[in-house]
Amino acid sequence: MKKRIGVLAVTVAASCAVIISGCTGCAGCNGSSRNIAALESNWYANTHFKKIQPTFIDANKEIITYKVTQDIGTALNDNYSVRYSDGEYTTTFYATTFDKTRYAAEEYRDAYPDDLIVYYYKTELSIDTVTFKYGGEERVFKGDSVVTECYFMPVENDLRPLYSSQTIKSVSPAAYKVKNVDEAYVVNDCEYKTYYSYDEKEVKYAKTVIKDGNGEREKPVVNLEKAPNTVFDISSLNVAVRANRISANLSQKVSMYAPAGNLQNYNLLGGELALGEHERPIIESELKENKLFVPEKDGENEKPLETVAIGVQYDGELSGVSQIYWFTKITNPINNVGRATMVKMSVPITYSLGTLNYTLQEIQSTLNR
Repeated sequence: MKKRIGVLAVTVAASCAVIISGCTGCAGCNGSSRNIAALESNWYANTHFKKIQPTFIDANKEIITYKVTQDIGTALNDNYSVRYSDGEYTTTFYATTFDKTRYAAEEYRDAYPDDLIVYYYKTELSIDTVTFKYGGEERVFKGDSVVTECYFMPVENDLRPLYSSQTIKSVSPAAYKVKNVDEAYVVNDCEYKTYYSYDEKEVKYAKTVIKDGNGEREKPVVNLEKAPNTVFDISSLNVAVRANRISANLSQKVSMYAPAGNLQNYNLLGGELALGEHERPIIESELKENKLFVPEKDGENEKPLETVAIGVQYDGELSGVSQIYWFTKITNPINNVGRATMVKMSVPITYSLGTLNYTLQEIQSTLNR
């Protein structure tokens, strides 16, 4: 069995050469029941509202920028190293009309209704310099970037995916042990576009168009309706995790399709892992300025921001390490001040080469304006 890489190896760590492997189908696909995720619109003031609010369509957008830094203290690989310069990660989230002439495959188009209002989510990752070092040799690469886009349905339709894309120009680790520096990396320049069929109840099939140095080709994706869990596209993962019942007690199975691999199953696990003390003041200040954090008083002092950590772990053999999210805690679901804003994400780099931390830096626009 191949070594399974982290859940965001394609969309964040930007490896289009390494396929997410392990169990390439989905355990329990022949079962008669599906584990449906209990989702809420946690980006709204009233989390129980499962449709798309009219004020969220085009006019109001959530745009947040995160600073990307590498924690080399978590690197355990003594064979070679990789160093990432500080980078930037921007997310954009709003609702809009789905353009089926552009984003629905021709063979699926007739099933799509006209003027369908859906969610749109975009992420943009840029890192100036990536340096691989083996012994006294090193290779320096400039201009790492990954851009993802996804259109998907509202919570009442289980955030069902309609279209996604990933544009990757990046270099990624190639193996755990190498014999020279040029064996340590893979240069990636590729694009994936996934078109999903439309059904009022569930997603059934899709096709991925892959464009890379080998030209352009199609990959059919079938039997999505036989997945044991609610199905999401990997490009909407941040929103899918945010839509779950954010608490330290969360335990939710989900299935995710990644175009560089296949449909796989994951566990979302809540916890009480705290933010770092050096991170908290910056995050609190930005949330306060944008009216996403109104601290309560504890005597003469203000109570600190409360967050919930959610880990995403592969549900199978070789489960490995978890990708971890931190969201603002939902203390009142009908007056959700913090909107379950993602304030940090921690992504392990493959082959024990450290961790990339994405920490909230600037809120350019919020949904409560």
